[in-house]
Amino acid sequence: MQEQHRAANAATRLRSAITTVKTNDLFSEAVLTLRDQSRLCFCHRVDERWAKAVGPEGKEEQGGHATSLLSCIQMFRLNSKHLDIQFEDGSRWDEALQQFPGYCS
Repeated sequence: MQEQHRAANAATRLRSAITTVKTNDLFSEAVLTLRDQSRLCFCHRVDERWAKAVGPEGKEEQGGHATSLLSCIQMFRLNSKHLDIQFEDGSRWDEALQQFPGYCS
């Protein structure tokens, strides 16, 4: 039960931490900037899929909150419709990025 409670919070923690969302024009790359200025970066193209945590500008090696969230991600999909992130704990964050407050391309 403890494990389930911890995991169910990952999507909620992400939702409350995001300040801005940026994508490229093809929606194959996205960057979610979090309150501590750390960033979750996603890339999803044919034959290429990765996610990484990057610290605040000038301190990129310090992943901050993004690092703790990255370690919980089980799978993600990114396309022009949405970014869908499934966490190991069973929680899920699925949003249309272009409708997200703080979105810019």
